[in-house]
Amino acid sequence: MQNFDDIKNLWQKTEEKNLPDAAEILLQVQKARKKMLLKNVGGGLLLCGTFIFIALLGWHYQFQQWTTRIGIILTLIAIIMGIIFNSKLVQLLLKQSDLTLSNTDYLQQLIRFRNTQRMIQTKGITLYFILLTIGIILYMYEFAQRDLTFGVCTYAITLAWIAFNWFYTRKRTIAKQQKEINAQIENIERLLKEY
Repeated sequence: MQNFDDIKNLWQKTEEKNLPDAAEILLQVQKARKKMLLKNVGGGLLLCGTFIFIALLGWHYQFQQWTTRIGIILTLIAIIMGIIFNSKLVQLLLKQSDLTLSNTDYLQQLIRFRNTQRMIQTKGITLYFILLTIGIILYMYEFAQRDLTFGVCTYAITLAWIAFNWFYTRKRTIAKQQKEINAQIENIERLLKEY
């Protein structure tokens, strides 16, 4: 009978080692939240700086064609949309920093963040890229028409860069962000089930 008790104790010790520590899980989730917060705040600040630069460029220079001005306006609208998207995500992340939230409430905040992030990644980023692409194409028209070779090369490089960002970088970024948020949600759900 003593051997059975030894096996039982050994089995229970093994189970305890596999169980995650609640404090460790919460610490990992908090670190991931802070990382996402910094990325979104940094992205928003970068977009604000880009907005200011392009607005000053459009204000300072007197362009001769209306396509250039429309291109600048569309680009600025796309950047404003990007700032709004980042601000919305930052607001959701800041709500999670409330220390009075229970684990269940925190889980609901994470799920709300994930749903908002998915909506932005599908509809928002699509509209952002469309407006940005049209704006850049219209902006560059005045300069590209001066020399056919320069224009073709400039448009080819610009459109290739936009395509690379759309088909490669965007997909990788979305997959990485979804993996991070899903891991956090799974950790909190596992924590709630076990405790």
